[in-house]
Amino acid sequence: MVRLTQVPNLLTPVDCPTMQAQNADIAVIYDSALACKAVGSALSGYFNIRELPLELYAGGGMPEAALSIFCANMGDKETVGLIKKAIDICEGETLFVLPTHNSDGIAQLRQHSKADYFLLPLEEEEFREATKSTLNRPVEKAWSILDPAKRKALKSAVVSFEKCFDQVANGAPIPLEDITSSCQHIREAAAMGGLDDWIDALDDHHDYSFRHSMFVCGSLTYFAHAMGIRGAELDGLTLGGLLHDIGKCRIPLEILDKPGKLDAREWDAMKLHPVYSRDILCDENDLNADIVAMAAYHHEKLDGTGYPDGLSGAQINDHIRLTAIADVYSALIDKRAYKGSMSSEAALDIMATMKDELDMDLVREFRSFTLDKG
Repeated sequence: MVRLTQVPNLLTPVDCPTMQAQNADIAVIYDSALACKAVGSALSGYFNIRELPLELYAGGGMPEAALSIFCANMGDKETVGLIKKAIDICEGETLFVLPTHNSDGIAQLRQHSKADYFLLPLEEEEFREATKSTLNRPVEKAWSILDPAKRKALKSAVVSFEKCFDQVANGAPIPLEDITSSCQHIREAAAMGGLDDWIDALDDHHDYSFRHSMFVCGSLTYFAHAMGIRGAELDGLTLGGLLHDIGKCRIPLEILDKPGKLDAREWDAMKLHPVYSRDILCDENDLNADIVAMAAYHHEKLDGTGYPDGLSGAQINDHIRLTAIADVYSALIDKRAYKGSMSSEAALDIMATMKDELDMDLVREFRSFTLDKG
């Protein structure tokens, strides 16, 4: 590996025991209290939601929201009239939750909107995923204004990452052809520079696993390219960054998606994700050992207090050290439901104090790159 300076030894990322609650504004517009209650049960804690009676919303009392979820009885003529007014003034994305199956009501809805609709009772996990996908639509659409290389990289990655996460969760192999193709596009984007543009484009995406993996992969690839790393080594760093958290697909969703703080049992389960990552990647015969190590050991620390194996010092190679730095940085600058985003400089200041964990020579080089060239 090309090094800008020589180095001592490593750390791991910020271990936060609170998971992926999303920080988004959703207006729940209702004339059906039953449907409104079901939506609140499914989304409360995962998203910032505000409730407003349909009559008030249609009268112009509309809150600003990225997504409006209408909880309405479309079989009622008065409600249909209010819904029509509401749709005319709604500027964000929309979903509908109907309290009962009513063919005439659904036909009425289809006359005024093509938005997805759900019927009670809600399957909460499915509804949360649909909400997340709907919120992501304008975010991904906004990528169209980016430089073509970055746009292609992001659009390719969002598809391949979702496919990878789903397939591996269901016991299928990693779709390596799709993943490596996405990594090629990411390296082409990194060759143009502009890490800040990459981070900004992902900042409002509501799939935390994807957003974090792309933060880490982008930070690694852009930094490594700036260091002069090329060829197979750069290929490995990009692929390792994208797959570093693949083991989280085996974490139960009630833990992975828990909006509050994990208890001791849940945190012990979460800390198994590097072990799962190692197992998953070891099943891929063609993967370089460094790529497996990046996923398995990015939570290890220089002083030996990390996990899963308590490695320390020279046991932690350069690829893992770089992954740890990218992972910590990405966790600090990311906004979550339980914390706001942090500036790059503030995040790097914190990282500079982690001398027992992170490789300080690499941290200094990463700081210079991020602040001067990011």
